[in-house]
Amino acid sequence: METLTLQTYLDGHWQDACELSFYEPEKGRHGRVSLEYNASYVAKHQSNLAARVSMRYPIDFFPHECDTWPAFLFDVMPMGAGRRYWLQRENLSDGAQQDLHLLRLGSRSPIGNLRVKESCLGSEVTPLGFSMADILSRDTHFLDYARENGAAVGGASGAGGDAPKFQLIRGQDGLYYPEASLPDSDASEFFLVKFPRQSSSQGSKQGRPLASDILVLETEAAYYRIAKYLGLNVVGHPGYATNQSESAGVNYFAADEEKHITTPSLWLPRFDRLKGVDGMYRCAIESLYSLVGNTEPGASVPHRIYLKQLADDWRDADQGDEIEELVIEYLHRDLLNILLGNSDNHGRNTSIIRWRRGLQLAPIYDLAPMVLDDSGITRTSRWSNENELGGRYDWRGICTEASAATQVNSDALWSGLCDFAKKLAPLKRLAEECDVPHEVLNHHVASLNLSGTEERLKTWGLLP
Repeated sequence: METLTLQTYLDGHWQDACELSFYEPEKGRHGRVSLEYNASYVAKHQSNLAARVSMRYPIDFFPHECDTWPAFLFDVMPMGAGRRYWLQRENLSDGAQQDLHLLRLGSRSPIGNLRVKESCLGSEVTPLGFSMADILSRDTHFLDYARENGAAVGGASGAGGDAPKFQLIRGQDGLYYPEASLPDSDASEFFLVKFPRQSSSQGSKQGRPLASDILVLETEAAYYRIAKYLGLNVVGHPGYATNQSESAGVNYFAADEEKHITTPSLWLPRFDRLKGVDGMYRCAIESLYSLVGNTEPGASVPHRIYLKQLADDWRDADQGDEIEELVIEYLHRDLLNILLGNSDNHGRNTSIIRWRRGLQLAPIYDLAPMVLDDSGITRTSRWSNENELGGRYDWRGICTEASAATQVNSDALWSGLCDFAKKLAPLKRLAEECDVPHEVLNHHVASLNLSGTEERLKTWGLLP
């Protein structure tokens, strides 16, 4: 048996939250685990939702016995490109038997407010800052230092070439540092920096970006502007402001030989890091996969399962009167995903934020025309076959299905969708104003046809 300690960042410092006992470490994610909160932690934080390691594990004095790893651990440990880096660094073959080693090694500063204590022991880091030019040029010194210090994170699409990502801090000195290598007092801004997916293998493990990979990344920046204009809560745009002229907050840097920008990159402000007068606040983030207990990357989970779990969690948090608004927003997001060709809708691409006394859907992130990806990414979260099949949608039926899962009135959901459809009707013009690339604007296939938005909405009965 092996043990690890999970810590949460609360009240301005890291605190020991619970002990994980791995009874069968050689089995990795498939082995039995016991989770037990520390008694002093329970006494202090029992009613604090942000202090939970997951909504599935209330803070109490009893051990939680699990037949396999708790799903929230997959929100914490390296995945995708991050996992591949650590396997290569440690000269390990991939497999479940490496899971515990990677969890212990590569979980010093994940997204959210959790970390593995043992990932940080004996790993004092001398802060080393880099200029934006170093990062935009993918300077090898920066890449080595960032990966070594846990700034590399990976997507979870399950596709072979998921996008390399880095968590960076902009220091008070204007330089950029890998996440967790700079004291909070010296930090000013927090970014997730995404580079293009690397779909072209060319016989190598690393690969290189294809033109479609670069187009997807450039369009992602424009899609966030569209979502903000439509009134949705989106990364880089806190709140629900609809003034399109406001600063975007999301920045895309195209390749430019004169500026020595070798690879395009997308800079996203972190919504899980807030800096105020009282210091740093790390938001508790939990994916839909974790909420429903799914441990398989890229697994297909029906929308109704997610919605039922979300509604149950909202009720547990005494937010029953907010469930209708929650479900309407969920439907708005799915409708927008379909119209924008964002097929990569697995359960780690949507999350919730757990505040001390309440829950909310996290801002929209990973919003891109993934139908353009050469690997052929399809929707992993779907409605029933009666309501979604072969690119055909019955939105009346979808509202009924969502109603059955959440006990929200179906007519209220339909009315909310029809109101949103009115905003979506001029989507092609809005996309032009938000600088969507011409290749996407002029794409005319069933899965992505911005010019045909109004006609599609009429066909679905969402517009008269």
